[in-house]
Amino acid sequence: MKKLAVVALAALFVVGMVSSAVAAQKKASEQHHRVVGEVVSIDASARSITVKETAKGGEAKEMSFTIAEKAKVMIHGKPGTLEELKPGDSVTVKYEKKDNVDIAEELNVAKPAQKKS
Repeated sequence: MKKLAVVALAALFVVGMVSSAVAAQKKASEQHHRVVGEVVSIDASARSITVKETAKGGEAKEMSFTIAEKAKVMIHGKPGTLEELKPGDSVTVKYEKKDNVDIAEELNVAKPAQKKS
């Protein structure tokens, strides 16, 4: 009887730990967002970028981001800098909303489309 009680308590403990870990992971993933669009403007010194996203239905929406101090910048699959970004670049921005401010944590400039010969 004592063994059964110990096993039951251990099982409840494991279920409780797994549930709280899943809840914490879900909360963390809800805070991260992604937008794909075209760079409208970039101010490397002010660490800000504006991106025009074309939403479903064809309407365009501009979004402004503050670029995190340790933001990862990738240009055509290679590490890059903010200074290399330019208006017209196709970019994917991974960001997090903190205190009602969109903070860009990763910027990926897509490779230009291959021209068919």
